[in-house]
Amino acid sequence: MHTIGIYDERDDEFIAERDDQLALFHLFLSEEPSDDKRIWSIYGTAGTGKSFLLDAYRRLAERSGARMLLLDSRDFNHTAEQFCQRLLRQMKGGQAEAERGPDRQGDALDTCLHELRRISETAKVVIALDTYEEMGELDGWLREQFCKRLPPCVLFLIAGRYKLKDQWIVTPALRERIRYMPLDNLSRTACGVYLQRLGMTNDEHISRIWHKTRGHPLALSLAAFVDAQADWTNGSADEAEWFEQLAKAWLREVPDAQLRQLVEAAAVLLHVNREVLQFIMDKEIDDESFERLIALSFVRRTNRGWMLHDLVRGTMRKQLEERTPVYCERLRGRAAQYFAARIRHSSTYRNTEWEVGELLYYVGGGLVRTSIQAQARGRYAWGPLTMANVDEGERYLSRRNQAATPLDLVLVDPETDEHYENSEAREDMALAVKDLDLRAWLALDRRSAMLLRSANGEAVGLAVIIPIHAATLPALSADPFAGPYLASLTPAEYDRLKTAPLDQAGWFIRSIDFVDWGNPDLVIEGMFLMFSYMYAGGLFVTSPPPVPFFDTVHRELGFQDVPGLLHCNYDGRTPTPTFVLDTRGEKLEQFLGLLLRRSGVPLEAETTGGKFDERLTEREREVVSLVLDGMTNAEIAAELYVSEITVKKHVSSIYNKLAVKGRGQLIKLLVGKSSSA
Repeated sequence: MHTIGIYDERDDEFIAERDDQLALFHLFLSEEPSDDKRIWSIYGTAGTGKSFLLDAYRRLAERSGARMLLLDSRDFNHTAEQFCQRLLRQMKGGQAEAERGPDRQGDALDTCLHELRRISETAKVVIALDTYEEMGELDGWLREQFCKRLPPCVLFLIAGRYKLKDQWIVTPALRERIRYMPLDNLSRTACGVYLQRLGMTNDEHISRIWHKTRGHPLALSLAAFVDAQADWTNGSADEAEWFEQLAKAWLREVPDAQLRQLVEAAAVLLHVNREVLQFIMDKEIDDESFERLIALSFVRRTNRGWMLHDLVRGTMRKQLEERTPVYCERLRGRAAQYFAARIRHSSTYRNTEWEVGELLYYVGGGLVRTSIQAQARGRYAWGPLTMANVDEGERYLSRRNQAATPLDLVLVDPETDEHYENSEAREDMALAVKDLDLRAWLALDRRSAMLLRSANGEAVGLAVIIPIHAATLPALSADPFAGPYLASLTPAEYDRLKTAPLDQAGWFIRSIDFVDWGNPDLVIEGMFLMFSYMYAGGLFVTSPPPVPFFDTVHRELGFQDVPGLLHCNYDGRTPTPTFVLDTRGEKLEQFLGLLLRRSGVPLEAETTGGKFDERLTEREREVVSLVLDGMTNAEIAAELYVSEITVKKHVSSIYNKLAVKGRGQLIKLLVGKSSSA
């Protein structure tokens, strides 16, 4: 039985959040597993702990008396002969059959398999092959020869950046033997435990390390080497060194300059697709090059294209900013112009909340940018509040009035490391639902209120956003928070708001509230709800409680306070401003220009494209908006409920009217030419 050394014991303390993987290996070692999955595909991007897990398996195997044969693809020439010889040396204590000729692959395999069968008669046997992504042509031999002849009692661990796929899953017999084990970042709790075991006790220090590494195991390990007293979280030389090590680890996957250029440009983007990448780089990207990019282990598919791993994006972007700051800023500016154009051409046809979020990632204020990129979405969903379920909304209000929560948000921009600490008292946050009568607002317009629900259906947020039209104006004028603004309008301005109910002139945010103002994932859902209204071609008005957090968020989103208009209707003493965002008619273009200008984006492309709409029919403009979404002709046909042939005719007409030859030229024309064009 293996004697446990002090180094092994110490390493065992740092196996974090891999309980399921360890339990399965324990099961294999201790008893006969209940299934036939003897090929384990352990995969994850660089630095997620694949080799560390294999080393933990080695220790467990040695302690139990099992034989584990560990190989790294970088340590031998990639031939079947060399692979078998490496295994034989380990099985025979370093004495392989040296008399075998280098081309006798069949004999080498037979001898290796014979020895594996012999050993497996008295002990469990595990073969582990690390860094499998560099195996190259030997992959086929391992799959078709070695695995198919491997004794069924032997466990084969294959660790690499990519999971086994393609030819590995073609035949059911092989596919059914594979168990997939993805390795991802560690949770915040696991990171805290890891750092505490290293002797770190300062909660603020631990929190900052978590925000910087996002739980990436290699980053966490490298950060742990930095002196706990050094202020590395604010940009020390040590930090630059370990970021450089991270970059080198990932860039091993990027062997040539062309692919590296794509990775660097993609690192400027929050979400990546080929259209936006081509536009910001101002060049065509062929299918093969884009496929190589999205096949990288640190690129993941999302419902909006692809994203680089958070830490990769931050590391690559940091290097690009330091090495070529002008080029990096140009990429950022063109990305902002691209999404501004998508809003410009799509806002009249559909909800553009996603595009607004993307645009604000490039041009928004620090607090908004950090919220957009740092928080997870998808765990909560807004749904309508109606007279049928208004009781649920009233129960929510009752609960909030009895047990209001303070605002306690700590956000860290993973790219700039800037910290945003927001604290507001419980009584101040309770003002968000002050004197709210849900039934009265729903009676005026059934679109006035929404509930935010968690995955299990619990109400965790409430929004009351009232459409402004002839039927709601009297009640809004009498409201203590909307009334002051409406009273400040001239008769002509007020009359413009007297629209038909289904053609509202805008919206008034009466309240947006959450059960837990310390949960950033809830707060970002509120922001995206606002995004869905902001660019819809109307007047967006609000007068939130007079606390600094609300003031900062609205100003960063582009709202402007009405000069000279203050009221004290929340508490009778605190002057409270009213914020307005007007995107009616030509004001949408003006507002987009304001956002671009204030973030330093060049103005050459700011207004290019709007005038082209006049040449197109309404249906053609709708097709253009979907082209900008990156949809194929078939997808556009499905979206518009027409045939693909009809879409092709529309696209051909658009090309002729605008004198362009393809989608790339169309996007350039609508979004705007680069300043160098």
